[in-house]
Amino acid sequence: MSTNWGSAMKGVYFLILISVLSSVDAVGDWDPEFEAQEQAKYEAQQRAEAQKKQETQKQLDAAQAQFNQEIMASKRETLGAAANGKSDAEVNRLYDAKIKATTEEANQAAQTAREQLSTGQGAAAVKQVTGKSMAELENMSDEEADAFAKEMEEKYGN
Repeated sequence: MSTNWGSAMKGVYFLILISVLSSVDAVGDWDPEFEAQEQAKYEAQQRAEAQKKQETQKQLDAAQAQFNQEIMASKRETLGAAANGKSDAEVNRLYDAKIKATTEEANQAAQTAREQLSTGQGAAAVKQVTGKSMAELENMSDEEADAFAKEMEEKYGN
């Protein structure tokens, strides 16, 4: 048993010796000039990538700024004279208020129309034209609504 242990240790020593000798050869082959050139190439590549990324970000920022200017111009045009002499923040506030008021008016008009078409002569007219009540029309699934729209288009045209 001790002979096996001894030959195993000799094998380990031999592997260690091979490893040390291999690393000595590798150190002997080391070329500091080549290493410096490779490092310089790597750093140049990193700088080029950083510059490209910076230029791309600059282009994105410019596009975003142009988009924001166009949006603001559109809001000012929508507001007309009310936007004259106002800051962008004030224009945004006025525009948001206008949109809210317009939406509320549209919702009220839609509710009034819905009520008129759900009762009396309005309900009778809807039923006569479509064959369905207003409640049936409002409770259709998307698929049913698409099929119904095609049916009405074929029946009454564009």
